[in-house]
Amino acid sequence: MNDNSIQQKVYTVAELTRSIKRTLEGRAEFNNLWVKGEIFNLTVHSSGHIYFSLRDNDAVISAVFFRHANRNLTFKLKEGMNILALGSITVYEKRGSYQINVSMVKQEGLGELQKRIEMLKQKLAAEGVFSPERKRPIPFLPRRLGIATSPTGAAVQDIIKVALRRYPTIEIIIAPAVVQGVDAPVSIARAIEELNRPEYRIDCIIAGRGGGSFEDLMPFNEELVVRAFYNSRVPIISAVGHQIDHPLCDDAADMFAPTPSAAAELAVPVKEDLEGEIEYLAIRTSNAVGSLFRDLNTRVESIRSRRIFRDPFEIVNRKEQLLGDMLNQMLSSLKDKVSSGKSRLLSIPDIRMIIRNLINTRKHSYIMALKAIEQLSPMAVLQRGYAIAMDEEGKVMRSVSDTGVDSLIRLLLSDGSLKCRVNSIERGGSDGKEKNG
Repeated sequence: MNDNSIQQKVYTVAELTRSIKRTLEGRAEFNNLWVKGEIFNLTVHSSGHIYFSLRDNDAVISAVFFRHANRNLTFKLKEGMNILALGSITVYEKRGSYQINVSMVKQEGLGELQKRIEMLKQKLAAEGVFSPERKRPIPFLPRRLGIATSPTGAAVQDIIKVALRRYPTIEIIIAPAVVQGVDAPVSIARAIEELNRPEYRIDCIIAGRGGGSFEDLMPFNEELVVRAFYNSRVPIISAVGHQIDHPLCDDAADMFAPTPSAAAELAVPVKEDLEGEIEYLAIRTSNAVGSLFRDLNTRVESIRSRRIFRDPFEIVNRKEQLLGDMLNQMLSSLKDKVSSGKSRLLSIPDIRMIIRNLINTRKHSYIMALKAIEQLSPMAVLQRGYAIAMDEEGKVMRSVSDTGVDSLIRLLLSDGSLKCRVNSIERGGSDGKEKNG
């Protein structure tokens, strides 16, 4: 034996078996898988557990179907029966063997039905029939409960018994329906639609049936029935079969229950519990109101104990005193301002003298300016012997060219004007060298 072989880990049988168990049972693909095969070596134990093996042409696997899982089995397992088994792979350490722990069994030959159901499920899911957002809450306290099921089955009796036990005054309306066979889908859909009629004033509907084989529950996988659940205007609970059954109507309903009895428990509250809760809330309300009154009374007493409420005239006297102080301050301030203003007035020089001097100065300036204007006035020029010649339109003539011989002109003098007719025109100034006329 070499050194490498000595260093390798050596397992005990138990350790190796446990390692294999953890490997097999820890893998997701070995949990909740379907296995198809033929039953042989079938043993039904007195404890209720069922032991058998599944085989095909090439292999064999052991299986165990425990009592808690097989209690809802609707047919009897037999040697040589071909089945579909749903379960998980486990390792039985005592024998060092692996087996399938079965949770559900179906008879082979139902595969086509399962395929058809799956295709319908995909179709309805794409339309939003199973969308959680559209599901409505079940009314807290329904006054009238509708039941769509067989009137002679155990399911309707279970629902009525549970509902009346929980709330004896609840009203129940039953819409009879065929829940098994070829006529069942139309009958169930019609019953649900009947309970949706406004005149019945139904608050909640329970639709379903008791347990049965896969074929028995097939009506609740039919499109007509699933759409009836979906289109129900009244909140509806699906209650079909047993806990292991899950038809498509469960997904279309607003809520589903594993059994009809459980559906009644979901729909109807316990009257005694409600009364107890009301009593509890009444006590809490009474305690809260009492506490509030005590707090308010404490606040009122605290306010009453303040000095202002014990002697209200005290605050009036204090305000009067404060008002007197403010009045004295105002009078003192006014006296100071009047005295200051009087002093400022007395310090101002003689205004009349200042104004008189200012007027005389302005008057002298005005006279001087007036004389200057008179010297520059055209009237002063006229008084010195000059005249202003104007044409017939009153325009001042600046040149002999502005008139002509035999034209009328007006001469403006200092004391009036003269109208004259031009006899001749002399150009070139007063020497008379150039003449017209």
